[in-house]
Amino acid sequence: MDNTDIQKTPTWFKVVAILAIVWNFMGLVAFFMQIKMSEATLAAMPEAERMLYENTPIWATAGFAVAVFAGTFGSVGLWLRKKWAHPVFLLSLIGVLVQQTYIFFISGMMKDAAVSAMIMPGMILLIAILLLFYSKRMIKQGWLR
Repeated sequence: MDNTDIQKTPTWFKVVAILAIVWNFMGLVAFFMQIKMSEATLAAMPEAERMLYENTPIWATAGFAVAVFAGTFGSVGLWLRKKWAHPVFLLSLIGVLVQQTYIFFISGMMKDAAVSAMIMPGMILLIAILLLFYSKRMIKQGWLR
């Protein structure tokens, strides 16, 4: 047995892992709500938003799926103190980048959007990056094995 097996993680590490799980679980809920959206819900949306949902290509939806599923698995790996959380967070970040590429550059949604509409996509990208770097740092600290 080496020192990393007996090294106890601090409470804040567990808090970050729980927050990451909750954040990514909310992403899963948003994903399932989007793919199961009813015709009535779509009809009630403003036209620009409805068109965005109706015209989203499968590759952007796949990016969303990869982002939230990998993010959730990576967060569980973080909670379990597993090194494999890091490459899974990388996969999640790639999914976020695919999805955000569509939202920011291809859909045209952001060209007329208010700054407030860019906050959530920006926050999603930032958190994905932070979780990737956090997991790498925790490997270096010896808290992930």
